[in-house]
Amino acid sequence: TGNREETDRMVTEAAEVSGLGDRLRDRAKTYSKGMKRRLLVARALMSKPKLSVLDEPASGLDVMHACHVRETIKRFVKEHGVTVLLSSHNMLEVEHLCDRVALLNKGKLVIEGRPQDLKQQFSSSNLEEVFAKVVGFA
Repeated sequence: TGNREETDRMVTEAAEVSGLGDRLRDRAKTYSKGMKRRLLVARALMSKPKLSVLDEPASGLDVMHACHVRETIKRFVKEHGVTVLLSSHNMLEVEHLCDRVALLNKGKLVIEGRPQDLKQQFSSSNLEEVFAKVVGFA
């Protein structure tokens, strides 16, 4: 019965982390693209790894579910000490989630640092502006 209790606890936590609720017990092939994305993020975080690599975690999600995924990532970092290596084209998401960033252009590192330091250094209001200035678009 100890195994059953642990399984029930994990299913409850997975439902919360993924935001899938009762749909968690449905077959994954019946899920929408967004539901599958949320399930993948939950799977990456559920084991509370030391390092989790997430590629475009909110891609394809509507605004509410993207917000849920971002807040879940932040919570796991804070509560469980999970380090997240995030890959994303969405600079606003990167700025919201990351305490350190490395900006790449054409596969090469162009600058790295804390978002607030980079914004200050380039007199920019966000990381999109920093990137544009660093690569010469602005």
